[in-house]
Amino acid sequence: MKTRRIVEWIITGVLAVVLLVGGFALAVFQREVAAAAGWTREGAPTTVAPTLFDQPSATPSAVEAAGTGLIGAAAVPSEGPVPVRATLESKLAGLDTSKLVGVDGAAVSLAYEVLDVATGEVLASKSATTPLIPASNTKTLTTLAVMNAFDGEERFATTVVQPEPGRIVIVGSGDPTLLSVPAKAGTYPRPATTQDLAARTAEALKQAGQTSVTLGFDATWFEEPGWNATWPANYRDQVTQLSALWVDEGKLPAGGRSRTPALDAAKTFAAQLTANGITVTGEPTPATGSGDEVARVESLPLHVLVETAMNRSNNSYTEVLGLQLARHVGQPTTFAGSVAAIRAELTELGVWDEGTVLHDASGLSRSNLVTANMLAKAMLLLDSQPHLSVILDGLPTAGVTGTLADRFTDDISSPARGVARAKTGTLSLVSSLAGTTITDDGRLVSFAFIINGPPDGWASKVWADQATGVVASCGCS
Repeated sequence: MKTRRIVEWIITGVLAVVLLVGGFALAVFQREVAAAAGWTREGAPTTVAPTLFDQPSATPSAVEAAGTGLIGAAAVPSEGPVPVRATLESKLAGLDTSKLVGVDGAAVSLAYEVLDVATGEVLASKSATTPLIPASNTKTLTTLAVMNAFDGEERFATTVVQPEPGRIVIVGSGDPTLLSVPAKAGTYPRPATTQDLAARTAEALKQAGQTSVTLGFDATWFEEPGWNATWPANYRDQVTQLSALWVDEGKLPAGGRSRTPALDAAKTFAAQLTANGITVTGEPTPATGSGDEVARVESLPLHVLVETAMNRSNNSYTEVLGLQLARHVGQPTTFAGSVAAIRAELTELGVWDEGTVLHDASGLSRSNLVTANMLAKAMLLLDSQPHLSVILDGLPTAGVTGTLADRFTDDISSPARGVARAKTGTLSLVSSLAGTTITDDGRLVSFAFIINGPPDGWASKVWADQATGVVASCGCS
């Protein structure tokens, strides 16, 4: 039996060698025949560019200072010809605006700008320097400022410290995505949880011989700005009272959002400690987070927090990111400090326009005023700077994902389906859309459309979708 197996192995090996040699010979024969027939030529391009795996060089800014306020040369090549401005503007002007009518026939404000990403050249513009309400496209500016100031790998810890035996304090440092229990399997991303923190804390306490504690909570990482003065009270279903410590975004099990998110987070943590065999006596109280660290959990990296905030257009997350930016650059951790920090970063990038007004980081405020030029320049930077391009990962794709999944359905807008990526902005009487797309000629462009005034929000969205479709379908060279 053993001899038979050896013979089988030898035969198998011989056959493998024969096939290998035969295949090589056939390949050489085919190459010689093809060459003789003139089917090949020296110097033909390879399937894979030889520079594909080269380490990228440092990326300069997107456009020259002249005319745009941005510095440097383009980092993203565009293969096709640059659209002719007059042609593209004529196509955009031909879109139907008959349904963009204000209340009682009042005038509607419509502004847009389209820029060539490689050169910064203006390809189409209308009232682009007129400040208008941007709604959630304010988030584009906030996340741009945040990623410009941070490395993107930073994490924000939620810790438990012990000032003295028998007393612990849970300390928040502004993890906006902290959950009470783990997200469902397969969910992306998977944030840190107080359930995990409680288990780690209980284990450490038991090892130290402690099974009963009092609990304090410290949310002083931010200066407790709470609620923005420009937000109506009925926005409380859209954003949580801001805090450096909350779980589940401050959403309450019975519905609504907490007015005391740090206290509620501490109560949740106390119940989880109890479930892990630690008795918590009394109610949680505000405290100073001092003493030895008992346990910690950390947020996802900042770039994932930014991506998540943009993907979900999450107001609460974005406001927390604005406060983190303020703290990082030395501004007060208040709404005013957040706005000042955003302005400083955008000014450094050459994006801030005169007349711009910000009152918050998320765009809930109807007092915010931003230009289409500003949003188009911001999107240009996102698509030309690798460090900033993570923000694009959070943008929906036209007609495919997120807030754009059910849009771009008519013949005029459909050329942008699966091609354009954009951030929406919606409030009553306000609609905006800003992003990037490839033209029919293969040119990468950024765009921003802002419409203020029409009560028919659907008509505003349709016009913006069609405008994007016109840009994407542009063979305007």
